[in-house]
Formats: sequence, structure tokens, C-alpha cells
Amino acid sequence: MRWDAAAYDRDFGFVAEYGADLLKLLDVEPPASVIDVGCGTGSHAAALAARGFDVVGVDLDPAMVERATLLHPGIEFVAADVQTMRLDRSFDAAISNAALHWMVDQASALTSIRSALRSGAQFVAEMGGQHNVAVVDSALERAVATMGFGHPPIRKFFPTVAEQAALLEGAGFVIRSMWWFPRPTPLAQGQTPAAWTKLFRSDVWRAIPEQRHAELARLIDADCAPLYDEGAWYVDYWRLRFVAGAV
Repeated sequence: MRWDAAAYDRDFGFVAEYGADLLKLLDVEPPASVIDVGCGTGSHAAALAARGFDVVGVDLDPAMVERATLLHPGIEFVAADVQTMRLDRSFDAAISNAALHWMVDQASALTSIRSALRSGAQFVAEMGGQHNVAVVDSALERAVATMGFGHPPIRKFFPTVAEQAALLEGAGFVIRSMWWFPRPTPLAQGQTPAAWTKLFRSDVWRAIPEQRHAELARLIDADCAPLYDEGAWYVDYWRLRFVAGAV
């Protein structure tokens, strides 16, 4: 999966905006150290740094890390796979917004995060939960199959509350709170579900010949008709948010 970091900020900035509520759940005070897991282009790391926290952002995608470093000089950003990362320091807290669901080896990712935290540290995160973007992903899968390209693999992990709770406990966390809730999310003017898939499922799009991209977009948007309401397109997000502690 390769990201268009500029398009991510320009067209789908709501991802970071909705995640801003996570920062309110942190119960540590500056200058505590915080690791931002799956930091993207660094908006949350920058917000924490502005409040006086000692922040390190980690993301798998080099384009995201490059843009984060450009936008937020003075903050440390590291390109690393959270599922296998090993850092040479411990943190007082971890946050993660809209990133854990990309880590299909969730057990390894959570174990790595736990290894980066001191005992008693807080872990606050939001990710896709059960049923997340089910309508949009199904439309993409059907469109690709209709066009004769088979069933596309989509990298995602959208767990139930019970599944994620068990994984967190297995990695060495105790769960303090967990919420699973729908959040139908409006897209910006001019954006459609097909455009959403073109960014967030870009590997699937790259497997389709470019001359057929317009056809792919038409099929996806037609299949997502239930997500169009009063002149606006929505994406069927379901979120899983939790607060946990390292034991």
C-alpha cells in the first residue's frame, strides 16, 4: 500500500479531525513522552507537541513520514512497521488514530506497542470496527469482479469489541473503556465513494488498467447509492475506540 500523502490531507482531512477527540482522553501531563502510532502526516503529533509533550510519530509509509517531517519540523518521525518495530526507549503513553486496522497481524502490532510503553502507561486508540466501510468495500469488490478481475484482496482488520479486547489483553494491556459506534461520515464536495476507494484502496485500483478506471468508478458509485443522502455522499464508518493501560 502506497499513500498519496498530499491527497490524504487535502481531500480526506476528516480522518485527523475526527481523531482529535482522542487527545482529550489522555490522562498524562506534559512533558510526558507519547508515541503516535500510525501518525500519518503528523497533525496529532504536532498538536501534542504544541502542548509540551515529548512526541515521536511512527508510520509505515515513507511518503507520510516525509510529509509529516516537512509540515512539522522539530518533531521526530520514524518510518517503521509497527507490527515488528523495536524502539530503544519507553514512552508514558501511546495514541493511535485510524491506523491499527491496517495492521492485519494485530497481535504482533499490539505486542510491539506494549514493548514501547512503560508499565502503567496509557494507550488511547480509535480504529475501524466490525462492519466498518462494509458497503463501500463490497461495492469495490463487486465492481472489480464484474469487470473480470476476480476478487481483490483488501488489507484490513475490523474487529468486534470482544476480538480486540482479547488481543489487547493478550498483548499485556488492561482495558479501561471501549466503545463501538456508527459514524456515517460525509465526504467533501465533489468526492464520492469511488474517490474514497481510490485513495484508501489504491493497491486495488493499481491492479486495474488505467483506461478502465472510469468504468470502475461508475460501478462503485452506482452500487453505493444508499450512501447518497440530500445532495451529499457518505461513507459507512463504524469506529472502535478504546482506552487501555499497560500492565
